[in-house]
Amino acid sequence: MKKLITITDKDITGIEKRSSAKPRIAVGVVLFDADNHIALSYIANWDEYLLPGGGVDDGEDFLAAAKREMWEETGCKCEIIGEIGVTCENRGEEDFVQEKSFYIAKVVGEKGELHLEDYEIASGTTVKWYTMEEAVQILLEQNCEGKYGLKFCKRRDVAVLSEVMALKFDRV
Repeated sequence: MKKLITITDKDITGIEKRSSAKPRIAVGVVLFDADNHIALSYIANWDEYLLPGGGVDDGEDFLAAAKREMWEETGCKCEIIGEIGVTCENRGEEDFVQEKSFYIAKVVGEKGELHLEDYEIASGTTVKWYTMEEAVQILLEQNCEGKYGLKFCKRRDVAVLSEVMALKFDRV
């Protein structure tokens, strides 16, 4: 899969600091519904928007993980229709490294209830649906003041959506 972006503390804080932690392997999805809107996870407690996704469980296939994460975080079954690319985050300040593989998918069937973990419920996590342009604008305007990790997520998710638009996958 194509490498999209590597983000380090130098990009976020201007300071050259690296983590040597074992990478967290994760997946993310740009999920389109029947109206060609895409899903964004909204975390109310922190007023943050992210592309939905999460960690790959031990022994789990990446595509299976992507489908599972969409069912959990959006309440939707989905069909993976393409690869977008891999992002790498090296957060020296948090001693955290993540490699996240992104896919394009479409909702199959009806939208359902979210299947969140307790910490996601406690943080007020929901799913919201936007046009591609609205989603990019929301991410770009997201206030990251004092939110070190969100600065990485914002840069990552904007890079992913920019790639999707460059691939002409603004509709499925």
